[in-house]
Amino acid sequence: MYEAYTVLGQRGQITIPKEIRDKIKEKDRLLVKLKENNVTIQKVVSDKEINKLMIEGYKKLAKIDKEILDDFKHIDSESNNFLGDY
Repeated sequence: MYEAYTVLGQRGQITIPKEIRDKIKEKDRLLVKLKENNVTIQKVVSDKEINKLMIEGYKKLAKIDKEILDDFKHIDSESNNFLGDY
């Protein structure tokens, strides 16, 4: 987590500190909330971005599943060879 102080300008603008700006892109949508005395700013993730992240995640899981299956095939083959000796 990163925290920094900033000042509200005359025209209602604030400067987002560079360390935070580096984590977002120009044209990213931001949700600004006011609850009691707390102002929060949250990046809005689009459905397209969520779908992209899910596809990447599923691809990584599929790769891991394949590696596990290959390991089990190898173990099964080795165990059959070992048990075949008895």
